[in-house]
Amino acid sequence: MKRLCLLRHAKAVTGDLDGDDFHRGLNERGERAAEFMGEYIFKSPYRPDAVLCSTATRAMQTFAPLAERLPPDAKIIYRDELYHAMPDVMLADARTLAPSGATTLLMVGHNPGLVLLAMALADDPESEIALRVAHGVPTGGFIVLEFPVDAWKNIGHGKGRTVFFGRPRDLMAKS
Repeated sequence: MKRLCLLRHAKAVTGDLDGDDFHRGLNERGERAAEFMGEYIFKSPYRPDAVLCSTATRAMQTFAPLAERLPPDAKIIYRDELYHAMPDVMLADARTLAPSGATTLLMVGHNPGLVLLAMALADDPESEIALRVAHGVPTGGFIVLEFPVDAWKNIGHGKGRTVFFGRPRDLMAKS
């Protein structure tokens, strides 16, 4: 089995920063959410052994609290190509860049590509979890899909079961 986790970057500062969207960092709320989600994911059954992360500032800042907790042998790849990537790019990266021995891959990125990827991969689009994802993934949102395959190259459209979807504010309220 392979498990693909998708984490949307946390809440970023507003404004165009002179049109430089790529370098927008997290705001105070985003920093709190990133710290919480890093701890939450680390303690969850969905802790990644490999990560593909967008190089946009807000994505790297979202991942940083989790990165600090991962063991030194966790494979972490930062990719410019994941900045506002569409599902085909994200799927190709997961299939080709995830280490073969990795069971759980985390991708840290952006909407709309992230939610479109989750919807395309789901074999259960009418399930309660998949429908919640389809209605929108807020900043800091976390989605988990499981695939009954042995190799990353075999994950694909309609082959994954959506097993978890959490929003920072909901998860924080439960803790």
